[in-house]
Amino acid sequence: MLWFLQIALRQLFQPGKRFPAFAIVSILGVALGVAALLVVQTVMNGFGEEHRLRIRESFGDCVVLTRTTITNPAELVKKLRKDDEVLNAAAFTEGPALSRHGQFSGVAFVRGIDLTVKEQPARPYIAAGSFDDLDDGRVILGYGLAKTLRVNIGDKIELWSPAMAELAEKGQAPLPAELEVCGIVRTGFTEVDDRAAIIPIRRFRELWAMGSQAHGITLRFKNPNDAPAIAARLNVGSPEMHFVPWQEIKKNFLEAIRFEKTMLFFLMFIITLVASFSIGSTLFSAVIRRTREVGVLVSMGARRWQIVALFGIQGLMIGLLGTLLGFALTGSILAARENILTIINKIFGDGDMVANVYQFSKVPLHYDSSDFIVAAGFTLLVTTLAGLVPAIWAASRKPSEAMRHV
Repeated sequence: MLWFLQIALRQLFQPGKRFPAFAIVSILGVALGVAALLVVQTVMNGFGEEHRLRIRESFGDCVVLTRTTITNPAELVKKLRKDDEVLNAAAFTEGPALSRHGQFSGVAFVRGIDLTVKEQPARPYIAAGSFDDLDDGRVILGYGLAKTLRVNIGDKIELWSPAMAELAEKGQAPLPAELEVCGIVRTGFTEVDDRAAIIPIRRFRELWAMGSQAHGITLRFKNPNDAPAIAARLNVGSPEMHFVPWQEIKKNFLEAIRFEKTMLFFLMFIITLVASFSIGSTLFSAVIRRTREVGVLVSMGARRWQIVALFGIQGLMIGLLGTLLGFALTGSILAARENILTIINKIFGDGDMVANVYQFSKVPLHYDSSDFIVAAGFTLLVTTLAGLVPAIWAASRKPSEAMRHV
């Protein structure tokens, strides 16, 4: 082992000491900074990825809309399906309705779907019942809406559409649509779960008196990430239509999450900077205390780069061990995130903040290797520089001046 490396390790972890205060406190400071940085980045990545996934599953890879309703959706669907990049196209209808079960009621956002299309976004999220049982006399409800109405599989609910309300205003007495609950969907996205009601598009058109019209068309692409380019190409020659790729749906909200992630990165990185300044100041004090030792080493033939390495390695070792410990703390904190969130909600007493703000029932995660690489790189760079500053100062001292210090 190189002599300066051996001395650096002995100074950092002094033999015979069970608790080398400087080393342990410095490593913990760096570890906490790294953990705070990575926890925030991983959670914010999770929010962004989950919202993107929910948007694609709810709206498709692209949505075709017009200023009013689409009068000939079947013809347009047939045309779009011929495109090489389009996997599938399906017309849909949607609108609000009053739902009621006994003495309980709620506002449902009803979506009419084409049952001939087997790949339905809600299918993987069926928590109870069966998606295949859906027909003109049945409905699938979101978990939150079913809970509000106090219904289970097999119970019946009443739906009042705006078209029925218009008939009532004209003096007629339309009967509500009575539908049996055949399934309950739970996506974990509260905006969907608290309001969703899914019925066949044929039944929707009947209740809303729409004839053969549709509110829009959902497209599925072979390459969803290329949705903006494909949508722009399909939109050529159809100025009356608006092709909206999934990246544009709720774009402002996704941009807000990205901006929040960026700002939190810099704010959390300040913690690591504070720990690094503490390391630098402590190493500087250690250099001053060992000035005479430095003079002895130089007089014995030690080169200046070796003196720099002697103290610079200590900063690098602290950064390396702190980074590794920070990775371990990150995994532990994220594994216990639900318990931590429960405690925070109880302390602040402001309800479920994740559900209220981000519309998720649980804290989502998405590990990005680039975040770990950037965090490790920045931390090692800053801690190494923190050790190099006092090391360069020590190496610049003349042996005669250093030997005067007692």
